[in-house]
Amino acid sequence: MRDVLLLSCLSAGLAAALTGCSGGDGDDGKAAGGGASSTDSGSGATDSGTPRALERVCPGDAGCESNEGPLLAGAAVRDVTPPCFESWTDLDGNGEYDRTDDAFLDCGCDRLCPEDEGWTAADEGEADGVFQATWLAGFGQGRPGATINDPIEARAVVVSSGDTAVALVTLDVVGWFYDDTLAIRAAAESAGADVDLVVVHATHNHEGPDTMGQWGEFFGKRGVDEAYRQFLIDEAGAAVAEAAAGRQPVTLTVGAADTAAPFGDKGTRNTVRDSRDPVIIDELVGAAALVAEDGSTVATLVNWGNHPEVLSDENTAITSDFVHYLRTAVENGVDYDARSQPGRGGTALFLNAAVGGLMTPLGITVTDWDGVDHSASDFAKARALGDLVGALALDAVDSGTTATDPRVAFKAQTFHLKVENIAFQALFLAGIFDREILNYDDTRPLSDDNVPEVRTEMDLVELGPLRLLTVPGELTPELAIGGYDGSRVNTTEVPFIDPDSENPPDVASAPEGPYLKDQMAGEHNWIIGLGNDEVGYLVPPYDYILDERSPYISEAPGDHYEETNSIGPSTVPAVLETAALLTAD
Repeated sequence: MRDVLLLSCLSAGLAAALTGCSGGDGDDGKAAGGGASSTDSGSGATDSGTPRALERVCPGDAGCESNEGPLLAGAAVRDVTPPCFESWTDLDGNGEYDRTDDAFLDCGCDRLCPEDEGWTAADEGEADGVFQATWLAGFGQGRPGATINDPIEARAVVVSSGDTAVALVTLDVVGWFYDDTLAIRAAAESAGADVDLVVVHATHNHEGPDTMGQWGEFFGKRGVDEAYRQFLIDEAGAAVAEAAAGRQPVTLTVGAADTAAPFGDKGTRNTVRDSRDPVIIDELVGAAALVAEDGSTVATLVNWGNHPEVLSDENTAITSDFVHYLRTAVENGVDYDARSQPGRGGTALFLNAAVGGLMTPLGITVTDWDGVDHSASDFAKARALGDLVGALALDAVDSGTTATDPRVAFKAQTFHLKVENIAFQALFLAGIFDREILNYDDTRPLSDDNVPEVRTEMDLVELGPLRLLTVPGELTPELAIGGYDGSRVNTTEVPFIDPDSENPPDVASAPEGPYLKDQMAGEHNWIIGLGNDEVGYLVPPYDYILDERSPYISEAPGDHYEETNSIGPSTVPAVLETAALLTAD
């Protein structure tokens, strides 16, 4: 998450509400109150959030007794661009909507007015004086979409062997709460999908509709369109069902490519920047191709970590950012004077990896395959970035290894996380965040000994030689790969730690390995960031520093923005403990 709160607005009203508010009586048991005074620990978890035994193991559990059999795969794509929103004119060019300075075009869902070509009749919302807006998520509030550059999509792949089936769903949105993941699973089941696990992944797109709540018209107004949220749930569930129904025998080829090596001293800084010390970047892009018996590609999975925010905060066009161009490159190829490469066809899924830290394309110049530099926050840079990483993903498959008798397996575990961030507590109690909070007394003010919790989930999916670990937020890469010795800077353009940084990380206190990718112990190990949930940044405890006077409301001096957008310092230990449980033999 980036710039999510306009935190200065909390310092008076909402901060006071935290110490004097009982939580109220929520209508549906979410956000404020309902069920909150219970001690619902969730299956397989204690009240403190510590995991017990694994909840689900396939093959082995009822309904997925075996995974013996050929590998099958199917894929589907659904256009989930908001079907109804009105455009507007950004008269002052700042990307933010101001009722007094800007004008919305009261032309209805289709954005066609009587004077426009193609207009036939007034449609829903036209000339009613109400701005039917789609609020874009990821930066500040008050950023409505005006046009569509490329569709927002729900993409699904279902893989199975024997009785064990797993669906991977990607959504081109900024984040997706666990409660909504459960809703997609229910929708997939209702649509007829016979799968054992549905993993829902938000690509963390900063140029699509708000699906979490905090990017509405102004601070304190929820930005989610509930009709759109249900539309997305239904379409994602239908995509899973379509992919499951279309399964066919496939082979699996898995590989990896180095995103630093092709760009000399510039290294990974041609595609991504670590904006928080220590500079640690996972240089690998992973790719896996599922190929049918006739040689056609059913799906290609791509795993790499970066914030989809090339277009930055002044863009008003709905887009999936560089993700669109990356997927297009994998499917259709790239065509530059210096590099022409065919695509694989089929359906490409981008699975964002460890993006905390934070990994961003902002502040760098992307040099494309023809040597042209792109530094502006525009679609040319987004395409250049997508073409670079997409082409390297194609290389990864071309140099990869085809698995022998690959099988599907998974482990799943739910657990609880404490919402220690008082700003997030306020957003829950104000109904901006709409998900269930548990294990606190809603008749008493929130305090250090009365802290609400959220239920979340992590999964470890095995697909032949490939292992995928879901994490419920934005993981710093060092938690996955280490690099505290300065060996993963992957560029000569910046130091490992800025010598002038205030409150720099004390890497001597950093955790020792094995780190997550080593613990996973597969031939190829992928982190699926924002997997099934988005709870914010996952910041290592050794470098978790809060502002002394207004913790969570203001940033501590130095590189400590991420703490203000994490749910608390106990999160990473709980995530690592659950990961250890999932990866244990």
